[in-house]
Amino acid sequence: MSAYLNKVKQLQSTFDEFSIEQIPRSENTRADALASLGSTTTNNSKSVPIIHLMSPSIQESETVAPVDNGRSWIEPIFNYLQANILPGDRAEARRIKAKAAKFCILYGKLYKKSFTGPYLRCVTPREAYNVLKSLHQEECGNHSDARSLSNRAITAGYYWPTMRVDSQNHVKSCDKCQRFAPMSHLPPGMLNSISAPWPFMKWGMDIVGKLPAALGGVVYMLVLTDYFTKWVEIGAYQQVRDIEVRDFIWKNIICRFGVPKEIVTDNGSQFISFDFKNFCYKYAIKLSFSTPRYPQANGQAESTNKTIVNTLKKRLEAEKSQWAEKLPEILWSYRTTPWRSTGETPFSLIYGSEAVIPIETRLSTARSESPDEEQNNLELSFELDHLDERRDRAALRTQSYQQQVARHYNKKVNVRVFRLHD
Repeated sequence: MSAYLNKVKQLQSTFDEFSIEQIPRSENTRADALASLGSTTTNNSKSVPIIHLMSPSIQESETVAPVDNGRSWIEPIFNYLQANILPGDRAEARRIKAKAAKFCILYGKLYKKSFTGPYLRCVTPREAYNVLKSLHQEECGNHSDARSLSNRAITAGYYWPTMRVDSQNHVKSCDKCQRFAPMSHLPPGMLNSISAPWPFMKWGMDIVGKLPAALGGVVYMLVLTDYFTKWVEIGAYQQVRDIEVRDFIWKNIICRFGVPKEIVTDNGSQFISFDFKNFCYKYAIKLSFSTPRYPQANGQAESTNKTIVNTLKKRLEAEKSQWAEKLPEILWSYRTTPWRSTGETPFSLIYGSEAVIPIETRLSTARSESPDEEQNNLELSFELDHLDERRDRAALRTQSYQQQVARHYNKKVNVRVFRLHD
């Protein structure tokens, strides 16, 4: 207030006379409010009470050993086949009777009669989720599309009524499948498909890399794919020279599957070297090269590379340096997946039966329930007798599929024609 007093004394000399009168605060509310405004603070913060609880605020019911009671689509069919029990609704009873003709009970479990193979183990929705999870993203999973996933579940020996829809929903909900989905582009030319009439007669060969350095400093993949069965062999290398190519073909192709008739590859220096050509000439292997301007002529190798790389992306994500360690799992899933072109798995076209996958050890199927070793050996012999027929059907399916793919592909072709002065 001393500053105000000094100011008044300074102004006092400019007046002839003046008087000072005190006005009560009750009669001058505006001045009083203005005087107190500067010293008033507005607290806009919200008060959040924090209470430390030493025990839960609500009482939870205790859960002990939850059990799936199996009340699902299986129950009415199982009850009818086992005890001739039908629902009271006559229309529903007729529907159950008609549907039950396609099912049977084996080893105390419900199985569906299959058009394509052995009896299919019927599973509940919870079990179906475990099957899809195992086939899609666990040890033998390769993040395949919905159609391949549902077909693979049937090949593995399982069935439930909503297989296609559940497979589609499972793939759509897979984060890795959505983030690593391939982008489509309009093709510039018509599609010409190549096939081989018999296993291991014709292989496509290509190199994938440079990849992130893995254990041992390997950064390249040498990939060979059989044109007929779609069987894949892969080697990981620090560098791929003609000596590595010759060594891989000798150990992994010739010594295991016999001498091929033809190998299709690009014009890489490893494949056109004198030593490698001499190696192929020694074993009467025909070398076919895709042109530098059209490497897609080796379409089988390109397709395999895309599938392998996409599967690695979905499995590894940030752990890219572990790709070489994951190759056996990738190959296993690739070889045990039914391919749309053949309708069969590469494994079955070679060995005549399907491989046992991890989910079968936890959720048994018709073949894993049977303990009779002698009967199993007999059935394997029958399967081998029919192997040639299976391969013939696969060859016909491949030709039909290639024609369908070519028609679909050619519809999207944006033909590019070069004219004078272009």
